[in-house]
Amino acid sequence: MNLFIVHQFPDYDNFVPIIVNLKKKTNLNFAIMNIFPVHDLKYYGFNALLKKYKIEFIDVFNLNKKSIFINFLLKLLKIMPKGIIEKLNSIWYYFYHKYTLFNKKHLVILINKRKIKSINIDESLPEGYKQILFAACKETKIKFNCYRIGIEMRQNIELKIDDYNLFDNIIIQDENLNIENSRENKKNFIRIENLRYSLDWLNEVENSYRYKLKEYSLNLTKEKTKILLVTRPMFSNKSWKIISDELRRINNIELRIKFKPRGQFRPLHVQENIINEYNTSELVNWADIVVSHSTSILIEALIKDKKILFLNFLFKLEGKEEIKYIFENQNIVEYMNSQEELINRIEYLKKNKFNYESYEKYKESKKNFLQQNLGDNFFSKSNNLKKEFIDIYQD
Repeated sequence: MNLFIVHQFPDYDNFVPIIVNLKKKTNLNFAIMNIFPVHDLKYYGFNALLKKYKIEFIDVFNLNKKSIFINFLLKLLKIMPKGIIEKLNSIWYYFYHKYTLFNKKHLVILINKRKIKSINIDESLPEGYKQILFAACKETKIKFNCYRIGIEMRQNIELKIDDYNLFDNIIIQDENLNIENSRENKKNFIRIENLRYSLDWLNEVENSYRYKLKEYSLNLTKEKTKILLVTRPMFSNKSWKIISDELRRINNIELRIKFKPRGQFRPLHVQENIINEYNTSELVNWADIVVSHSTSILIEALIKDKKILFLNFLFKLEGKEEIKYIFENQNIVEYMNSQEELINRIEYLKKNKFNYESYEKYKESKKNFLQQNLGDNFFSKSNNLKKEFIDIYQD
């Protein structure tokens, strides 16, 4: 068995397509264990697919008696009134960054009992857990693999993993992330395609969505224009409130707001804007226009031909130095340089069809961008996992 450790929804969202594709290519067994139980990830998103591909979800509370008590305590805290739960941020932060539910001894017992061959994590896992996992993997002589999930949205960024010496393999899902200097560390760096945004995976999960993907259209005179606002934690809640308040003043629109889940520590059931009955992919399907900044969700919106308005003016609004992103000069998203420009553009899009000639140019730019950032094989019907990647789990 190969165990994938998750601690926030983005890990879960990116690891499941990797595991499913490995299951398709091999006869190996895979399991997922959530080590931040404040978030009940088991109940969000992929239940049907986990069952279909026989991917097990290991309960972290079964590792030791102490964790059983913590589970009981968390259940009590979670049933408290929402207003109280929202004021317990220091407790949720402590459980995320400081508290560990198991030690090396507990993990070694699990590895031997379940015959685990590798443990796999995302680089953002809290340091305390990394050290425990490394020690257990070293003692049991199994592989400890680190993933750099997601796509780097900034230009000319070099991969930096401070504790690279802990890992046997470092797997990267970004075509443009520079790892040349990191190779001096003589680690086994493997670059694979980003399966989370592959056409194969999007088609796999499409059937479970309530909002099926529709043909690209912005001519919505008979119904409200649907706008999805996706926030980013690098900008303040005050700035996002200013933008959302402005959007709500536009007539004949329906607005939904999705907050970035990473870095949110409160229980999910009190975070309706983060993970609720609709996941982000469903909301992208639902939307006509996606308004945001530097989130990789814009990649999915681009794949699905949604109109994207990039909030470039947020830097000026908060007095921050502007950063260059991979969308720069690509003609696939529209840069909004002021709130007024944002509102005027939405008003225009409400009333006008997408120009066909411009759309043809857009399609060509989109194709080039996706191949550049997701790989030359992006438009193939199936994923071709590299042999060196599959061999990590078969050796």
